[in-house]
Amino acid sequence: MRSVSTSTPSIPATYALSLLSLMVERGHGADDILAGSELTRAQLQDQHAQIGGWQYVVMLNNALRLDGDGGLAYELGLRSQVTKHGFVGFGLISCATLREAIEFSERYFQARVAVFHSEMSIERDQVVINLRETVPLGPQRPLILDLVLVELCSLFAKVMGTDTATSGWTSEIWVPYPEPVAYARYKDRLPRFKFGQQAVQIRFPARLLDEPIPSADPVSVQLAIDRCEQEIARKAASQTTVDLVRAHLVCTNGRYPDVAAMAQKLLMSERTLKRRLQDEGCSFQALLDQARHQDSLRLLGNPALAIKQVAEAVGYTDPANFARAFAKWTGISPREWRQKQRSA
Repeated sequence: MRSVSTSTPSIPATYALSLLSLMVERGHGADDILAGSELTRAQLQDQHAQIGGWQYVVMLNNALRLDGDGGLAYELGLRSQVTKHGFVGFGLISCATLREAIEFSERYFQARVAVFHSEMSIERDQVVINLRETVPLGPQRPLILDLVLVELCSLFAKVMGTDTATSGWTSEIWVPYPEPVAYARYKDRLPRFKFGQQAVQIRFPARLLDEPIPSADPVSVQLAIDRCEQEIARKAASQTTVDLVRAHLVCTNGRYPDVAAMAQKLLMSERTLKRRLQDEGCSFQALLDQARHQDSLRLLGNPALAIKQVAEAVGYTDPANFARAFAKWTGISPREWRQKQRSA
């Protein structure tokens, strides 16, 4: 298997196994779905294995090409089982309330799948779970978002003791792209989608937060926490300083952490942080530029956002400075990049 670079997020192999199983069930050959991924079925059946995000996308592209089902993401999301998520799933069904389960997932799902960052807030009588990609998802962004959002809703419905994502715990999914043709076929099985929004969100009534979970067990929750913390510790032990900085370079209100704030987050001095990055052949400024580059590509993929808004979101008060930086990263202007994406 190709070694996955530190800039390529990894995901549990069980996620790819679910995709492969569905495609085989539909009559496709396993080798055809795995083509180009450098993976074998045996590797996917290892409960502890991690694969590169790029490998999952290769399999997803193969599945779409061979199957032609634009609703593939919906089907995968609806089929998600709690057991697929290992001790994270075990912990979710053992939590006392939905609030506790969501807080549990915010810590441990993000440690398990570093492609997304989620935050929960309450707006009036609604719980809002915001999802933000930590890396650009490329042309398959709508499909991947549909899969993740439906899977989360389906998973939490099962945690609450029901079998369908339309059973009431969630009311709406917000996405920033138009309604796909396949949505009409799956509409009756899905939570209600609102298309063309400026954010990626799951919304549901706040009164459900304190609903009890039927399978709650405080002893099992603690066991799950212990196992999840062990997994995080193992990953942390193998992480470089570059990995750690990348993980914490999150833009909030148009501002990224500076080197002093980053050193504080990582419990080291600025001097030590700079030296460790230098030893790994990198610099804080280079990582900051990478984060701005990735975030700008993700935001430019949302046609509802003006280029000026994208510039401000990644820390540029002057759109001209943003355009110059973007041209340095990509060789073209933000407007040209967006036009090329539309053409593609």
